[in-house]
Amino acid sequence: MSPHSVIGELVSILTTDNVAVGERSTEYYRKGWRSGEGSALAVVFPQTLVEFWKVLQACVKADCIIVMQAAKTGLTEGSTPSGHDYDREVVVINTLAMDKLIMLGAGEQVIGLPGTTLHTLEKTLKPLNRAPHSVIGSSSLGATVVGGVANNSGGALVKRGPAYTELSIFAWVNAKGELHLVNHLGIDLGQEPEEILANLESGNFDASNFCTEKKASATDYVDLIRDVNADTPSRF
Repeated sequence: MSPHSVIGELVSILTTDNVAVGERSTEYYRKGWRSGEGSALAVVFPQTLVEFWKVLQACVKADCIIVMQAAKTGLTEGSTPSGHDYDREVVVINTLAMDKLIMLGAGEQVIGLPGTTLHTLEKTLKPLNRAPHSVIGSSSLGATVVGGVANNSGGALVKRGPAYTELSIFAWVNAKGELHLVNHLGIDLGQEPEEILANLESGNFDASNFCTEKKASATDYVDLIRDVNADTPSRF
């Protein structure tokens, strides 16, 4: 697809209000807070998970490079393009509009959509006498829950340990270039991608019935880091 065709496809999904093109319109989103900058054909702002899925489909179909972005608070430059010498068109997908937080059970677990911030999580958990995986600066900067988990954060807080999860919904492209949605949340949300994502975002599922066999955080970290005689790393 030509760049013009890609932009047209993205506009048909999101409308012109949620598609930014041109150097001036996209400049803020192409630069990291601390460092990193690069080129992008467009920056898009899906408002729902279904729109997000349709944007991914369009980008994969057009063989575009996809850069996922939330609050851009990271140190690794991973949420912005890097350089101006990509061999394909780059599309930045900003996820901050999808910021719903869903409590499971009596607060044993939560589901954070791509744009859910640590600040929101911190406020939600405080009445339950619980805390998020990171409260050292990240929450006040507007960092997202997903960004923190992706960066394995929280290890400075010994009782919590580094953040990670075995429970997630994610998209992947197989060896044939086909886009698939995988539901590893341990919650029945349906079969088809759009059905799964719509049910998740609307809360159309039993929030009291969720997986308890997989981990959503490093509950054994305090024991691992104290085992000084182990022949395995205490942190990795």
